Amino acid sequence: MANFIEKTLEKGETVVMKGRLHWSYNWEYSFGGFLLFAGCLVGLIIDLANYDSSNPDLKAIAIGCVAGIIIGALLMFWGYFIRNKTEFAITNHRFIQKDGIFNIKMTEIPLFKVETVNFYQSIGQRILGTGTIELVGSGGTNHQLGYVKDPYKVRNLLTTYMKEQHENAKE
Repeated sequence: MANFIEKTLEKGETVVMKGRLHWSYNWEYSFGGFLLFAGCLVGLIIDLANYDSSNPDLKAIAIGCVAGIIIGALLMFWGYFIRNKTEFAITNHRFIQKDGIFNIKMTEIPLFKVETVNFYQSIGQRILGTGTIELVGSGGTNHQLGYVKDPYKVRNLLTTYMKEQHENAKE
C-alpha cells in the first residue's frame, strides 16, 4: 500500500514530500497496549518466580497475565494499523491524501486551486510537534488534515508549490 500514491502520479509529476499522521493520533491504543503488555509481562515473571504447583491462584494469575500480554500486543498492533491507514503526499502539482487500507478513499487537490493554507496548533501540539493543516480552495471548499507530523514543514512546502502553480497558471 505504500506505493499507492506513486501509482496515481500523472506524467511529469513528482512527489516532493510523503507524510503520515503523528504518533499522538493513536496514543490511547499504543500507550494503553504497551502499559497492559508490560504490566502483565512483569506480573507473569513475578508469578513464575514464585510459582508453586499446589497453589491454584498462581496458575490463574499466570493465565490472566498471558491473556493481558496478548490483548496488550493486539492493542499496540491496532494502534499502528489505524495510524498507517492515512498517508498524504505533496507533489509539484497537487496535494494527495489516501485513507483506508482495504476500502480506499483518495482526496486530491490541485495546488493551483488552493487559495490559502491555514495552520492550527495548540500548546500541547507544539510540544508534541503536531498540528492541523487546512487547505482552502477556490469557491470556499476546504480540506483539513489533523495530527500532521512536522506541520510547519508541510505548510511551507504547500505554500511554496502553491505559489509556483499560481505563477505558472498566469503565464
